[in-house]
Amino acid sequence: MRRPGYYSLMSKYLYPFYILIHPADGFREMKVNNKFSMRFANGVLALWVLLGILDWGYVDFDFKTTARQLDGNVNIFQVLLTSVLIFAISVVSNWCFCTLMDGKGRMKEIWVAGAYAMMPYVALGILRVGLTHVMVSGEAVYLAYLNVIGILWSALLVFIGLMSIHDYSGPKTLMSIFLTLCGVLIIAFLVVLVSGLATQIYSFFATIYFELKLRYL
Repeated sequence: MRRPGYYSLMSKYLYPFYILIHPADGFREMKVNNKFSMRFANGVLALWVLLGILDWGYVDFDFKTTARQLDGNVNIFQVLLTSVLIFAISVVSNWCFCTLMDGKGRMKEIWVAGAYAMMPYVALGILRVGLTHVMVSGEAVYLAYLNVIGILWSALLVFIGLMSIHDYSGPKTLMSIFLTLCGVLIIAFLVVLVSGLATQIYSFFATIYFELKLRYL
C-alpha cells in the first residue's frame, strides 16, 4: 500500500515525470510541497525552442509540408515568438485574470505547471522530427498521430494543472482558459499598437533630423 505523501520525497527533477502519469495528484503535491524546479521548467522551454528550430529547418525533405520548411532558413525570432514569448504572455494573462477570480496559484507556479505540461508535446515533437529521417513519406500519417497525441496530452495537463494550482472546478478552469486566451489577444494587440506608434514616432523625428541636417549642416 502506498504511503500518503510518498511521492513528495521524490527528487524535484524526477517529479515532472510522475506528473505526466498522475497529473491531478502530481500538480496538487507540487503546489503543497513546493516540489518544482524553475531550472527544469526553463529547460523544457529551451527544448521547445529547439523543437521549433528542428521543425523549421531539419525535417526530412519528403515530410516538408509548409513554405517555411521548404525555405529552410530558420527565423529565430519567429521561433521564440511562437513558443516562449507566447508562453510568457499566457502565464501573465492567466495570473492576472485568475487573481481576479480568486485563483490560488502564484505566477511562478503557473509558469512551472505550464512548462511541465508542455513536456509531452516537446518530447513527441522532437521524436517526430527525428523519425522523418528514418521513415518513408507514405508513413506520414503515423507522425501526424504522434503530433496529435502530444497536443492533446499537453492540453489535458494544462487543464488539470490550472485546476489544481488555482483550486478551481472544471467549468471555472475552462472559463479561466478562455479569459487567458482573450488576454493574450489583448496584450498582443497592445504590443502591435505600441510598436506601430513607436515606429511612427521614430520615423517622424528621424525625418526632422535629416531635414535639419540637409538644410543647416
